[in-house]
Amino acid sequence: MKPILFKDCKFILSLPEHGGIVSGKSILVDGRYIVAMDHFDVLYHEYETLTKKADVIDCSNKIVMPGLIDSHNHLCNTHMNLSRIIGLNYDDIASHMMTTVHDPYGWLTDEALYDISLASALNDIKQGATTIENSTIIPEVAYEAMRKSGMRGILAPQMATSFRLENDDLNWKEMLVRTEDLIHKYHDPDNKMSVVVHVHDLWDTLEVVMRSGLDMAEHYNTQYVTHFWEFSDAVERADKMFVQEGGALNHYLKNELITDRCVLFHGSCLTTADIDRIAETGASIIHNPDINGTNCGNCAYIPYMIKKGINVGLGSDYGSLDVKTAMKLMLLVHNIMPRKEKGVSADAPLRAATISGAKAYKLDHLVGSLEPNKLADIIAFDLSAAPNLLPLVTSVIEYDTSILYFLFTRNAAGMPTSETMIDGKMIRRDGKFTELNEQEIVAKAYEWCDRFIPDLMDRLSRNEHYARSIYRDFTRDDELDLEALLSM
Repeated sequence: MKPILFKDCKFILSLPEHGGIVSGKSILVDGRYIVAMDHFDVLYHEYETLTKKADVIDCSNKIVMPGLIDSHNHLCNTHMNLSRIIGLNYDDIASHMMTTVHDPYGWLTDEALYDISLASALNDIKQGATTIENSTIIPEVAYEAMRKSGMRGILAPQMATSFRLENDDLNWKEMLVRTEDLIHKYHDPDNKMSVVVHVHDLWDTLEVVMRSGLDMAEHYNTQYVTHFWEFSDAVERADKMFVQEGGALNHYLKNELITDRCVLFHGSCLTTADIDRIAETGASIIHNPDINGTNCGNCAYIPYMIKKGINVGLGSDYGSLDVKTAMKLMLLVHNIMPRKEKGVSADAPLRAATISGAKAYKLDHLVGSLEPNKLADIIAFDLSAAPNLLPLVTSVIEYDTSILYFLFTRNAAGMPTSETMIDGKMIRRDGKFTELNEQEIVAKAYEWCDRFIPDLMDRLSRNEHYARSIYRDFTRDDELDLEALLSM
């Protein structure tokens, strides 16, 4: 494979501590790694052999930057948006989840999950994501779709115990065994795939599974991820479960179920007191502004989290969404929220979507910034075809680069990459996928989405579901016969 030279970049967009925003420099890639970043004549002098034989990408009209990290997504749930027609009821979260979340998941066949996941991955990659966390059911199939897309993947096989899906009907012990098996088979962060331990949510999963899962994550040195404080009804009901212990968060902290190995999705119902306590654990929080705003009607207190030193990543949460749009929403919504701490710095969304996401998954030594000896996850945007980015001009660099972070984040949402390189391999070139037939992949996923609602409405008309309840959500382990649950 030839070396690749991103030559004479109009902008290299990095975070201030990684060189900030510069113009006119080039990036030399050899194999999987970034070799050097400097002006072309310097690279030619120091790496003449590599530079002479390099495949050159003219970047004189391009923004070049680290690949984005979508730190929370469900690639198989794009069709789930359609279940909103049934109605959302977040005042009774358990009832809502059965009809609008569990049923869509339980409907998926292996083929449907593969096709929808692959199309969703292409959407995220097209918008700039190179690393994607995928919380999923049927994880073996999800793994194949992730590999096919070319992404750097974080596979998060779902464990939830209060319900069973028609297509993923494992008891709580079998879920733990499957996760451990997947870690053995696929966990290899140095080679594009991490496997993390994923508890779906704290109120629909046995505490013995939470504890065993966290122990497993410690044993295999991987991360432990869970949805956390996303719905006000869930917080209120969880607090009632542990009222004698001062509430749910107090219980989880007391029992060391939140540690620096934890990646907490959402955190949109956390109070300042909650944030103070979580900051002490070293856990990361993944901000999902789109889904929290459109579905849940809430918003995580991100400015306060950043002030308290919490590592905040960014995620899209739905396969039809993307992390670059999440960057724009992060910039926007925190200017609006009527809170004491308002706004985020101009570079905060880029930070959340790059190095902070990498830190959350302990990948920051590999990706998340453009530096020599890091893996070559690089994206580029063509300014010559971007009237939306006309305000980005190089003359600003000597005065104030913060305006460029601001303008890119505000204006670039929805704009596809011209080039995407993942692990040194060109996934997109000149605005097109290099190996995958995007039109064919999208057409297959579209067919599944078109079939979903008639199938769901037919099932519901017979008062049936694609999932079944095993025990009531928000139930403590000591109220259940755990062995009896294995055969239910």
